[in-house]
Amino acid sequence: MFEDPSSPPSTSTDVSGNSPPASGSPPASGSPPASKSSSGGDASGNDPSSSITNLIMGPPTTNKHDDKGNLVDASGNPISWNNQASWLNFIKALLHFFILSLLVGLFGSGFIYLTTRGSDLDTILPTYELFYTAASYEVQKNGPYTDVNCNEVGSGSFGVFEDNFPYNLILTKGSSKSELQALSFVQRLTNWFAKTVAGTFKSNRAILKSWLDNFTPNSPLGNHTFQIYVGFPVTLGLSLFGLVTGFWAAFGAAGAADMKVTVWGGFLLYAWALVIGLSCVIFLRLIGTICFLPMSQNWKEVANIMACNVKSIVILFGFFVCGAAYDNLDSTVSGCMGIVYLLLVAHEVWKFFAKKV
Repeated sequence: MFEDPSSPPSTSTDVSGNSPPASGSPPASGSPPASKSSSGGDASGNDPSSSITNLIMGPPTTNKHDDKGNLVDASGNPISWNNQASWLNFIKALLHFFILSLLVGLFGSGFIYLTTRGSDLDTILPTYELFYTAASYEVQKNGPYTDVNCNEVGSGSFGVFEDNFPYNLILTKGSSKSELQALSFVQRLTNWFAKTVAGTFKSNRAILKSWLDNFTPNSPLGNHTFQIYVGFPVTLGLSLFGLVTGFWAAFGAAGAADMKVTVWGGFLLYAWALVIGLSCVIFLRLIGTICFLPMSQNWKEVANIMACNVKSIVILFGFFVCGAAYDNLDSTVSGCMGIVYLLLVAHEVWKFFAKKV
């Protein structure tokens, strides 16, 4: 009935007769590995937050530099200049950065297209009152094309009037009590909706136009290289504020259009749905305007701007090449590439200032 104190402690066994591992001992062979969810990665152990970084800077490398500045692999072995694996990784990085440089040049040229439109920007981003009160507006459309000696010849263009939705739903210019009471419930609700949308887009287009006006030609900020390197990336990053400006512009426009409908909409939630929805639409439209509208408007002009700034794009690609060489190639080879790159950049800078003198 009583156990002998001198005997070893008894251990429990499972169904197969195996004893469980002692506390602190490693799991037996064949046991499933510990979950990686605590490390912040996904099921494959990858960090989703690094995908954007990999897209911009390329996939991470296991190479590193020792205390003497020599490139070594993950095991600390030096990488020689004729290492085939390193050259293959370098070529892959070149392809990645070549595509990235083209995209930066393309979107940067589109940004230059917007900043050089002058008064035509009022047509691209209308802020005048007539656009938001007209029931319809005229657009120019091209007629059918015919083949003449294997060349397409157009039949000209013609004007067509299209409904100016949703601004054609605006029934009152003002928001006085007498004007609003003359409307039925459905008319008052649609009028409120249309005026809220109009006020939101008008305000945010005015903000974007005022920002683009900072990059006018023949000014320090109007330099094309500056706009490709700094202007477009900063504008793209600041586009996140479109969610904030869109929300508050929609909130203010809704109150100015019809305060009673707005208050009831706050309780019944439809006003919140419209305000939040408009802020998201403003953000997405802003991205589309900056990145894709110029190419849809006149892709030939954007291509011409890109061709005129090909040196700036090549210099950017050269910078990426030197970075890829530093990460993948022997220190002597990457150092020679860096010296050649700096000499070429210095030569271009000297030529630029020589023309100004």
